[in-house]
Amino acid sequence: MKSRRHSNDIYAIARQCGVKLYNGASQYRGSRGPRECFATATLRRIVQRHGVSHLALVLRLIVETNGNAGELYGETILAVSSLLEHRPELVERGGVLFEAFDSIDLAGIRRRAQQMRCGLPHGHVMRVLLSQELTGA
Repeated sequence: MKSRRHSNDIYAIARQCGVKLYNGASQYRGSRGPRECFATATLRRIVQRHGVSHLALVLRLIVETNGNAGELYGETILAVSSLLEHRPELVERGGVLFEAFDSIDLAGIRRRAQQMRCGLPHGHVMRVLLSQELTGA
């Protein structure tokens, strides 16, 4: 079936994007390196909901932009995915979107979202902060 195929695709998509994907159930010690991801369940959810090309774009926006390759956390991946879902006009910007992400500090945005403690999931807060960064608001 389609969902079984998608669950296997996440490893192939990750490899194509230069991401080393680890089993999400694995424990990691210390800090993760650039392009290392443990969020397999998150990637599966995104593929099932939006497809493989959407996931590939999300991963590329994170790992192919300045200083963001170490930000493959589930909440960050979900925030970028949700941003693209709710603002489809951004996808149409192509290379300009990558240039815009070059000036965004995803780690800083994740820290700001965590510090807000507003009762919302961090990924939702991050989506709003990312949207503000991209619109200059």
